[in-house]
Amino acid sequence: MLRKGLLPVLFAVLISFAGTKLVACAGPAWPSDEERRFLDAYRDSVAAGATDDQFAHADKLYVEALQVLSETYVEKIDRAAFVENSIASLNGLEIEDMSPINIVGAALDDSLHTLDPHSAYMTDDMFRRLQESTEGSFAGVGIVISLDDEKHIRIVSPIDDTPAARAGLRPDDRITHIDGHQMKGEPISEAVRLMRGRVGDPVTLTIFRVDNSFDVTVKRARIEVPSVTAGIIDQDIGYIRVSRFDATTLDQTQEYLSELEGRIVTPRGIIVDLRRNPGGLLDSAADIADQFLTNGLIVATEGRGERKMRSYEADRSDYFDQVPMAILLDRGSASGAELMAAALRENGRGVIIGERSFGKGSMQRIMPLTSGGGLKITTGYYTTPENHIVQGHGVIPDIEVNRADAEEFEREIDLEHALPSRRRDPRQSLASLDATTCEQDIEIERLGKSNRDNLEEKPEDGEEVYRDSVLECAVGYFDNGPLATYRNQVEPLLRAGL
Repeated sequence: MLRKGLLPVLFAVLISFAGTKLVACAGPAWPSDEERRFLDAYRDSVAAGATDDQFAHADKLYVEALQVLSETYVEKIDRAAFVENSIASLNGLEIEDMSPINIVGAALDDSLHTLDPHSAYMTDDMFRRLQESTEGSFAGVGIVISLDDEKHIRIVSPIDDTPAARAGLRPDDRITHIDGHQMKGEPISEAVRLMRGRVGDPVTLTIFRVDNSFDVTVKRARIEVPSVTAGIIDQDIGYIRVSRFDATTLDQTQEYLSELEGRIVTPRGIIVDLRRNPGGLLDSAADIADQFLTNGLIVATEGRGERKMRSYEADRSDYFDQVPMAILLDRGSASGAELMAAALRENGRGVIIGERSFGKGSMQRIMPLTSGGGLKITTGYYTTPENHIVQGHGVIPDIEVNRADAEEFEREIDLEHALPSRRRDPRQSLASLDATTCEQDIEIERLGKSNRDNLEEKPEDGEEVYRDSVLECAVGYFDNGPLATYRNQVEPLLRAGL
């Protein structure tokens, strides 16, 4: 299991990519006097031996980036201040390769972070990894890893039916070397880079297990990472969990929803679990919401000056039509997860149970640059069907469930240089209760390849049995649990669109 301290870090990495779109951008113009100041300044930081062609390439990168930023950023930028930030960042760069292109890229990245937490410069390698994260698959060995307290690469778990699982790798194994490279003290991103590659190419991992060290050579394969799981609770409640929105999420969701409808003759309710979902592709999030809506606005986007850009209307399906729905959110639900939950509630489809969500209501686009790499730039805000913006506020649950062991980590509004809050939804929770008051024994049959008795890992000897009290609260909403007392208050409001 992941250590609690690691989860916020992993979530922060994921959230930085939530809600991205890929677009092309225009070519660069000649440098302005402001840009020339930076182009002159960064030359003092370049290592000896740089060529004129390298300088010309790096100059083009900076000028093109400033042009794209001026034309597309969600707010009008102060070009002079941006250039000053770029110049100021040169003294604090922590990079080994002091070539012109690396220095300009690092300075650009630092300056973009002063605009908001999600805008950034991306190298070609970072751009490729982002594409993989939205495709739902990658070429690798199939393990989830973390850093332990001593900065070793620790295997959290091998993914079922992957080269790592077939090679016998186990949770808590330490990877000391990858193809001979010493990994102690290296960041997780470097371990990921070394283990990914072309399908069929071998990679050798040196494993330390208990008190024994040995090498394992595995061939990389295409790793499919499911984003949807599902189950049947107490024989008549459908449960579907969406952990992120990528290119494969819609197909997985439709397959599970069809199976749930076929298996449950008279459904008492449907639970849509969006906890810890950091977002992903906007189109995917809108498509999943559309599975439960036959009409109505799902989400819209607006750019600089509240200019309307795009809207998504429901027109597709009506899975579990007329069946009461509960949507689960927590502080780790962000971007597309927040928008999907708001769309379902504001269209009168479901009640939200859990915690106030993360509050990321901004939209990023990836702009490939002709000079290499690309920019991830905040270009707009998402708006809900009732024209609210979740940026900074998050989505307030109809019924708040407080967990004593809830992890504390920053929400969007707490991040440095976060964009300000706008057009808050005035709703307040109808009730707030302690999660322990909902505890009840529930029976869960999990669907799909990983069919197990429970949706959670079984505890090891001596460990306390894990209770998903929030899920148990949601089940209680449909029967005679503590939340049932609020059902008669909430359902009429949903039907009235309030």
